[in-house]
Amino acid sequence: MRKKIHFLTWAVLALFIPLHGATSAKEQTVTLQISGMTCGDCLSTVQSALEHVKGVKEVKMRISRHTHEAVVKYDPEQTKVEDMIKAVKNARGMHAYDAKVKQTGSE
Repeated sequence: MRKKIHFLTWAVLALFIPLHGATSAKEQTVTLQISGMTCGDCLSTVQSALEHVKGVKEVKMRISRHTHEAVVKYDPEQTKVEDMIKAVKNARGMHAYDAKVKQTGSE
């Protein structure tokens, strides 16, 4: 009897423990066009500001000669795109940064 209870306990607990790498069915992605970045420190500053927004799951920076973007995966139940834009604008680096939505989508 004890083994059945033990197995049942683990089976119930497994329902409440998210799997590593599992994503919410409601996870969304937004691409933000970032202005004001001029160097690697700027990139780190903006990326860190976005990563500290509650609900942000992943930030990938895409930087080229003509493109300065952040692709952000987030939980829309925990944060809004406006919160991410505000975080970029409030980021403290060598320059003033700004962000605007370039593209939205869901996973």
